[in-house]
Amino acid sequence: MNKRIFPIIALSASTAAVILLVCFWFLDMTHDYPSVQFNSNWTVRVGNVEYPHVKLTEIHSLFSTTPKRGDTLIMTLEMPFIGDIPLPAIVFRSNYSAIKCYLDGKLIYEYGIEKYDNNKFVGKKYHFITLPRNYRRSYLTFKITACEKDSFSFFDPVYFGNYPDLLTFIISNNQFVILIGMFLFIFGLFMLTLSLLFITYVPELKIQLFGSLLCITIGLYLVCYSNMLSLFVNTDIETEIEYFTLCLFVPLCYIILYFMKELKLKKTMLVLFVASIIIPIFQQILYYTLSIHLKRTLVLFDINALIIYGLITYCFIRTIRKKKALFVKNLQMIGMFGLATSGFIHLVGYTLTTYRILPAQTATFPVIGLGAIFYAMTQLAYYLLYITRTFAQRKERESLVHLAYADGLTDLPNRASADRSMNELDKSSNDYCIISIDLNGLKPVNDKLGHPEGDKYILDFSKVLTSTFGQHGMCARIGGDEFLVIIKDAISLDIDDLISRMNSALDVMNALYPTYVRSVAAGYAYSHECPGKNSHEVYLLADRRMYENKKIMHEKLGIDARL
Repeated sequence: MNKRIFPIIALSASTAAVILLVCFWFLDMTHDYPSVQFNSNWTVRVGNVEYPHVKLTEIHSLFSTTPKRGDTLIMTLEMPFIGDIPLPAIVFRSNYSAIKCYLDGKLIYEYGIEKYDNNKFVGKKYHFITLPRNYRRSYLTFKITACEKDSFSFFDPVYFGNYPDLLTFIISNNQFVILIGMFLFIFGLFMLTLSLLFITYVPELKIQLFGSLLCITIGLYLVCYSNMLSLFVNTDIETEIEYFTLCLFVPLCYIILYFMKELKLKKTMLVLFVASIIIPIFQQILYYTLSIHLKRTLVLFDINALIIYGLITYCFIRTIRKKKALFVKNLQMIGMFGLATSGFIHLVGYTLTTYRILPAQTATFPVIGLGAIFYAMTQLAYYLLYITRTFAQRKERESLVHLAYADGLTDLPNRASADRSMNELDKSSNDYCIISIDLNGLKPVNDKLGHPEGDKYILDFSKVLTSTFGQHGMCARIGGDEFLVIIKDAISLDIDDLISRMNSALDVMNALYPTYVRSVAAGYAYSHECPGKNSHEVYLLADRRMYENKKIMHEKLGIDARL
């Protein structure tokens, strides 16, 4: 396993911790007045039968058969005196039900009655009901009508307190699920933005794109499933949003598996994928055209979800068994399997609470949110690993390109690089200049002092060449003792003056280090001197002038000219 994986995983976990802490700080609220739970001592009437001293959380046990649409129950409580509360209120969570609330027989609140009468969908909701200041010793009564089958499967306790404090109290009680939902939503938006910015340049980030959408979807689902969205946003379609986001899970999982190259679009897989898209569309059509409520068709999603869970499990086992599989790919698959498993546990828990095998509170635990956080961390770790791997590959590629176009000794551009630059000159209309330079006396230095000293001669000159011409053009070493300078815009430059500066710098070096004499022969030519000819013709003219200069210098020094 690569050593950089552990720091990246640690960074991913730290990122999650920071985002969760920020969300926790945002949700840290104080209460001026206590909130009191009203769970016991309710008088409940089911049909013509009245049950005294009933706990709200145990109302479901009063039904011998599964409640159906249209069934009603009435529950009454004598309000105790709690104390002097500035804005007394109660909060009650309904579950697919229409409600009427009375205080001493006077209607003070109602919800969902018109929707029920028109056969419209009534979802789940927290109801904040204000009370008069003289609430003490009054009788609080709820008349609840089931809008769906099994609407009375669970009841949360009624809470009493100061109206603003009740709001913060409910938020505090659901702080964990809000934290997870906010984290997934914020993280998903962040990763979605990154993916959209770079997907054009890095097509492999398509997985991140749909993974980010999945995190956003799960985050939104969790806050709607726990009825927290309506506490922050005034909406009456919270449960519809919950079902809509729920239906997006399966198609997004298919798409992610496809881009992970775990699924091939063969006939069976194509049918399953198309079905995962058609089923939620079909559910919406039934709901909006025939008023067949989303809760009634939820079994279609359950079947769809079980199929994708089976496929993810199969892909996970197959990937883990591959000994040569990349850890990065395994990391993605581990995240998908963790998310799918948490979704499966969530589905099983919800089903068991529906059949009253487990208490209703079990279904509200955000296990799928924990799985989604695990998935988000694996996605972030994958992204960081992919970026670091891509950066390393780019550096390696740049290094190879540099080796292909750079001289190994001086690190100046080599002949191949010079040829490429000269070809580009042919496309330019500027008056350019090419300078051909040749070292004098390199062979005697190599013969008498050794090749290391000869290499030092070349290196010393390359530094002088770069300091003289580097800011004006490209300096290249095109052979053992042959150098080239290309100046693309030479109109404003005095080339003779630059060559004199170069020779002066060599004279200074000779004075400081008199072991041998450093000198060069140079010749240059402008493009306007070779009208209609290419850069190589200009170079040949500069090279011919350099050899003429070299011949003169050798005659003065009594050295045989090198042909």
